[in-house]
Amino acid sequence: MEQKLQLLNSSIQVDPTNPQIPQMLKHLKLEIFNELAVNRSSIENLALHFCELEVTYLLISRQIENFELAIERLMKFYNQGLESKDKAHYTGIYLIYLLSFNKFAQYYSQIELLPKETFSSPFVHFVLQLEYKLSIGSYSDLLGDYHPTGIENVFLDRIMDTIRLQTALSANASYKSLSLEHAIKLFNVKNIQELQQFAQKQNFQWKFDNHHVYFDNVQKSENPLNSEFLIQNSLRYVHEFDKII
Repeated sequence: MEQKLQLLNSSIQVDPTNPQIPQMLKHLKLEIFNELAVNRSSIENLALHFCELEVTYLLISRQIENFELAIERLMKFYNQGLESKDKAHYTGIYLIYLLSFNKFAQYYSQIELLPKETFSSPFVHFVLQLEYKLSIGSYSDLLGDYHPTGIENVFLDRIMDTIRLQTALSANASYKSLSLEHAIKLFNVKNIQELQQFAQKQNFQWKFDNHHVYFDNVQKSENPLNSEFLIQNSLRYVHEFDKII
C-alpha cells in the first residue's frame, strides 16, 4: 500500500489532470479503510497520508463539492493525535475553508482543539490574523505580507471576491466616482487593469479616465457569492469606505 501511495503522490504532482487519478483514489481508499477497520494501529499513518493526498488533489482540481468530507476526515485523524509534517498547513487550509463558507461555529470549535504548538506555525498565524481582520472590517490590507501560492488560493479567492463584490455594490449605491488611487486601495487590487477586469467580470458598466473611475449607480440584485457573508458584514464595508476616502 505504501508503494501505491507513493505512485498516487507522484501522479498528483506530475499531472493532476491525469484521468486515472480518480480511480486510483477510489481503489486505494477502499483498500486502506477496509484494512483500517480491522488493523487500525498498523495502517492509520498510511490512512493519514492518503487523506492529505486526497485533499490536495481535490483542491488542485477544484472539486469543492467533495472537499468537505475529505478535509473533515483528515481533521479527525489530526484531532486524534496523529502527526504529520504538513499538519499545520492542512489545518490552516481547513480554517480558511470554514471562514470562506461562513462556518464560524466550526471554525471556533476547531481553534479550541488545536494544540498550542500549532499556533506558532506561520500559516496558521496568518489564518488567525485573517479572521481578525475580517471581524473588524480591516479589508485594505487583508493579506498583509502573506503571498498565497498554494492550494489555499481557492478559498482566499472566494473571500476576496466576496469582499470586492460587496464593496462594488456599496460604491454603485453611494458614489458617482472615486479617484483611481482610492479605488485601487479600496478594492485591494494591484493596478487599474485588475480593477477593469473585475468590473468586466461582474458586468459593471464603469467608466475610467486617467484619474477616476465612474460608477454606473445600478444596484445589482443577483449575487452568486456567499450571500450570508455579505449580509453579516455589510456595515463593515461602509466603515471601510469612511476610513479610506
